[in-house]
Amino acid sequence: MPAGPRTRPAKAALSREAVVAAALRVVEEVGYDAASMRRVATALETGPASLYVYVADRRELMEAAHDLALAGVEVPAEGDWRARLELLVDRVVAALAAHGDIAMAGIAEVPLGPHVLRLHEAMLGLLRAGGIDEASCAWAADLLGQYIASSALEQAVWYREQAAIADPDEATEEAMGAAFGARLDAVYAALPPAEFPVLTGLRPWLTHGGGDARASWKLRVIVDGLLAQG
Repeated sequence: MPAGPRTRPAKAALSREAVVAAALRVVEEVGYDAASMRRVATALETGPASLYVYVADRRELMEAAHDLALAGVEVPAEGDWRARLELLVDRVVAALAAHGDIAMAGIAEVPLGPHVLRLHEAMLGLLRAGGIDEASCAWAADLLGQYIASSALEQAVWYREQAAIADPDEATEEAMGAAFGARLDAVYAALPPAEFPVLTGLRPWLTHGGGDARASWKLRVIVDGLLAQG
């Protein structure tokens, strides 16, 4: 017999927390651009109008979902300022990448949720501890934010492609990296050296992703640049 009104489990009561959590799940499932108010409402088995009791619009909802993705990020307590900063940035990137392309919310708007503010406070405090002047600290927040968002989106794409691979042996990071490098190498190998002398000359480096070493190098360059401004 189909469940009737008296036997069907009652839906959980709506709340801002439930709406934001549902929005984050929808982003993970369909992506930031497709995560409409209607889709979130459907996930909650309600109508879109019900969501506006808790958020003003989609922008506010996506900002809150972005903030929720960062809720579990812990600020490192040990090590020198630079080691702590690099570890903190890595943790923020990983937290965002674990939730699809929610990092897009950090590009489309200036996130100002409580967890974003908590983490910005920690990053700027670490930069000041490293002797970076106040103006550079303030502008570095924007620079690090851009680095974090782009790195998280890159990782999210990687995770999505990894999940779509049916063969477990082909879904490892090593196998995917080798396949990606091979595709790039095939493109650069076909270029005429006379027309593309730099690309063909740098081919071995351009086709090697570098993985964690590349990510560490990019962040190191950013911090070195900030220190050089002093």
